[in-house]
Amino acid sequence: MFCLLAGVFSLLSTIQFLIFDLNEVIILDYEAQCSIYMEATPGISPWVLTHKRNIRAGLSTVTSVVSFWLLYCSHTSNYAGLLGSALWAVAYELTSFCMVLLINRSLKEQFKELSYVHLIFQVSQMLLHFFCLPFIIKHTYAIYKDTKASRTTGLRQRPSISTIDHSWSNVGLGTWCRT
Repeated sequence: MFCLLAGVFSLLSTIQFLIFDLNEVIILDYEAQCSIYMEATPGISPWVLTHKRNIRAGLSTVTSVVSFWLLYCSHTSNYAGLLGSALWAVAYELTSFCMVLLINRSLKEQFKELSYVHLIFQVSQMLLHFFCLPFIIKHTYAIYKDTKASRTTGLRQRPSISTIDHSWSNVGLGTWCRT
């Protein structure tokens, strides 16, 4: 049950933060072209800053698909899909956190308070996502144990004396061939 809630939360949270990221104002005065970011210096930060929208859109699209996959795997009791969804959630959050750290390094000094807002949003999203992970892992382990137990029980179960049907024991060969 909690996996379904985690999947719905993940989907809605991803859409919400995608909207926040895509609607962020980076140029304050269009005529003067006053940006909140410093001039580009060689390194990875300017590249991440330039491609931020594409990276976020790609990560959010994959995360939305994985959230639907989490809902489907929770419904069909597919433990491999649940585990993959949990691993993707960790990878997504760590990638997003690294992007926030890289982008915050590029902010101008007068806009450094904005970096705190970025960090608060990112850390709150990480905490909410990571709060759901133990429940998903527990459900995944329970499904794995059930499938493993049913697989080994089916292979090793031998008929015992108590499971043999004795209702035909009184019928002999002579009763079958009467003329």
